[in-house]
Amino acid sequence: MNIMKNYKRFLIINVLVFSLALQTGQACTTFSLAHDGQQVFGKNYDWHLDRGLMIINKRGVLKKAMPGTQKDPGRYAVWTSKYGSLTFNQYGREMPLGGINEAGLVVELMMLVGTKYPEPDARHAIKDLQWIQYQLDNFSRVEEVISSDAQLRILTYEEPGLHFLVADNTGNCAIIEFLDGKLNLHTQDTMTVKALANNTYAESREFLKMHKGFGGQFPIAKGESSLIRFIYTAKMLKSYNPLVQKSIVDYAFDILANVSQSSTKWSIVYDQQSLRVYLRTSLNQKIRYVDLNSLNFSCAIPVKVLDITADLSGNIGNEFYEYSRQINLDLIRYAIKGTSFMRNMPEQFIDQRAKYPESTYCAE
Repeated sequence: MNIMKNYKRFLIINVLVFSLALQTGQACTTFSLAHDGQQVFGKNYDWHLDRGLMIINKRGVLKKAMPGTQKDPGRYAVWTSKYGSLTFNQYGREMPLGGINEAGLVVELMMLVGTKYPEPDARHAIKDLQWIQYQLDNFSRVEEVISSDAQLRILTYEEPGLHFLVADNTGNCAIIEFLDGKLNLHTQDTMTVKALANNTYAESREFLKMHKGFGGQFPIAKGESSLIRFIYTAKMLKSYNPLVQKSIVDYAFDILANVSQSSTKWSIVYDQQSLRVYLRTSLNQKIRYVDLNSLNFSCAIPVKVLDITADLSGNIGNEFYEYSRQINLDLIRYAIKGTSFMRNMPEQFIDQRAKYPESTYCAE
C-alpha cells in the first residue's frame, strides 16, 4: 500500500514539474561541493537569451536601491559597498543574476513558481536582482546574509519569483526561499544535499527520498525536469571521489554538463578558496577564467565589464574594458525586449534602468 501511495506521489509530482517547465522556460541548477578544504559552487543558467556581461563591482560605493515599477510605501535600502565583486548581469548593471565577492561569498538565483515575497513593512525595500548585489556588497558569511532579512525585504510584486543558493568559503551553505510571504530557510542542519533547481527544497528533498540510492525504491528516470536534475546533481555530489576522479573544478563542470539542457546558456564554476571564476557558454564552449585577486576593486578607477560570449579562452582577466551607459542600455534593451513578461515595458523604463548606476558614487 505504501509503495502504491509513493508511486502516485511520484507521478503527480512529475506531471506538475513538467507543466511548470513548459510555462516558465527557465530551469537553472546550482550546487555546492567541498573536499579537503576546497570549496566550489556550480551554476547552469538556463534561459532563452545568450548575451550578458561580467561586471567588476567596486568597494566603497554609496548606493540607494533602484525604485520598483510600482509605488512601494516603504523606504528603499541605502548602503556603501564593503566588498568588491564579480557578477554576471543580463538585465543591467547593479542587477546581477549571480556572482562572487572578494571574500568568497557566492549568491545565485533560480526561478521558483509559487514564490510570494513579504508584504510591505518597516524593513527597507529592494528589487529581487539587486538583493543579490546587496549581499555581495555587504557580507562575507552566510549567517550575515540570513541576518539581513531582519532589515531588508524584496519588493512584494517582483516577478518572476526567485529562490537563492548562498555559500561562503568556509563551506557553509543556505537556501533562501519566500513562501506565503515569509522567509523559508534551509541551512546546514536541514540540507541533506547542497543543491537547488526549480522546485522548493522541501519538494526536492522528498522526491529524492523516493529513489534508489537515497532510501527509496524507484529507479532514477531520465529527463530535464527540475526534480530529475536535482536527483542527478545529488547523485554526482554523493559520488565524488578525488582519488579516482579529476580535479574538483573539472568535476563541477561534469555535473553541470550532466544536467544541461538545450536552453543552458552559461555554465559557471566558482572556486571560492582561490577566488577564481570559470566560465563556459553556449556560444563559446572554451573554458576561460578570471582571477579575482588580479582585479582592482577600488572605486577610484572606472568600472570595467566583459562580454560573456566573447571569443576568448584561458585567463581573460585582462580583457575587461571600460563600462559606459550605452553598453548598459544596449544590454538592458536586448534583455527586456527578449523577455515575455517585460517586453511591454516603456522605453522610459529602459532608459531609467540604464542611467541608474550614475546615481551611485565613490565614497572613498
